[in-house]
Amino acid sequence: MIEQTLIIVKPHAVKRGLVGRIIAKFEEKGYTISHIKTFQGNLDLWQSFYPSDEDWLKNVGMKTIQNYKEDGADTKEKFGTEDPIEIGRLIKGWLAKDMSSGSVVAIIIEGNDAGKKSRLICGATLPNQATPGTIRFDFSSDTPDLANSQERPLHNIVHCADPQEMRNDKRSFDYESRIIFPEIFS
Repeated sequence: MIEQTLIIVKPHAVKRGLVGRIIAKFEEKGYTISHIKTFQGNLDLWQSFYPSDEDWLKNVGMKTIQNYKEDGADTKEKFGTEDPIEIGRLIKGWLAKDMSSGSVVAIIIEGNDAGKKSRLICGATLPNQATPGTIRFDFSSDTPDLANSQERPLHNIVHCADPQEMRNDKRSFDYESRIIFPEIFS
């Protein structure tokens, strides 16, 4: 089934000059770039882009707590709390600040099963758990431990809309695309 999905090359990847190589990964798989733009969003834009609902915040917080447990680290010592929602809020703030720190390149790709397959091309959210050949494995060596110690989000190169995630009763692609490409999807 022909679908569209949203990919955002994050500021740290733009600064490193990786945009062309990242786009090539999708084109090599036969996907078409239907829309592309470079811009720098302000903090408010990125605060609205990332969810504020407690389920999302709790999920982010729980993943962080799990990563800390696997590394034998203490989340309460690092974050001052063990509440996953509070940890999720902190990480959301780091994400918004990081995304507003420089230019991003937003891309709408389309093709067969684009939502699911694009996430496979990007690789696991944590670069240290991504498979060789994926964008996140090939272009990032960041780890949750380093990111948390520097009080910043993980530098995992790209954002990829999740076809399973809902935001305000809309698929994440529909919700996110209206924020990033209001001139097309409003």
